[in-house]
Amino acid sequence: MSARRIAAAALAAVLSSAAPVVSGAIGETVRFENLLVTIEGGISPTKLPKRTPAPIGLKVSGSIKTADGTHVPALQTLALEFDRHGHIYTKGLPTCRVGQLRSTLTSQAKQVCGDALVGTGRAAAEVAFPEQAPFDASGPLLIFNGAPKGGRPVLIFHVYARVPAPTTFVTSGTIGTAHGRYGTSTLIKIPTIAGGQGSLISFRATVHKTWTYKGKKRSLLLASCPSGHLFAHGEFSFSDNTKISGKVAKSCTPSD
Repeated sequence: MSARRIAAAALAAVLSSAAPVVSGAIGETVRFENLLVTIEGGISPTKLPKRTPAPIGLKVSGSIKTADGTHVPALQTLALEFDRHGHIYTKGLPTCRVGQLRSTLTSQAKQVCGDALVGTGRAAAEVAFPEQAPFDASGPLLIFNGAPKGGRPVLIFHVYARVPAPTTFVTSGTIGTAHGRYGTSTLIKIPTIAGGQGSLISFRATVHKTWTYKGKKRSLLLASCPSGHLFAHGEFSFSDNTKISGKVAKSCTPSD
């Protein structure tokens, strides 16, 4: 982290001690006091046209932990912004509703909304009940195309975990408009885990979907590469009022 970023983070912490903020590069481990957040991600293919957006797939993974091994504060929201040269396209793609996914097992969710499935992965949480040793709980992550909200695309996230009790978690994120370097944004609210005693500690996902609409093959995600780099930004907000933000520049190769 540069001295300038450290100074900016320190100033933000002084001005708002209840909500300290630290910035760093996604793709590396970012630390604020006892909390460490690591995010990795990439697109495929990396060779893309300079001007005309082409289909891509996205892989992303992350972990959250404490330096001293104590229980991780609960992640409450994850705000993401994506490069203005990246796009999401959903016309003609089947949709799913949150209500269809509530109280469903992973297999049931696939049966009900399989045509709208756009991504898969896995999520894990650490659960710490009073006077008990913390333990991990994990389950498959499914990502579905939701019905547009106000004309904007919606992604729905589904996780079914068997520990500490069989539970289905469903949340969604509406794709909005960002500014400057970024073109799209979304805010994902993390569901309460184990009555507030659970905290998200890791996730991984692969997002890729193609279909035919009006006689043409379509792709959920598209991007062009005019400059040789694509940018993204994320902010993690925790239950203890900590906020950790970071950005990344991923290399791509212009093909024309």
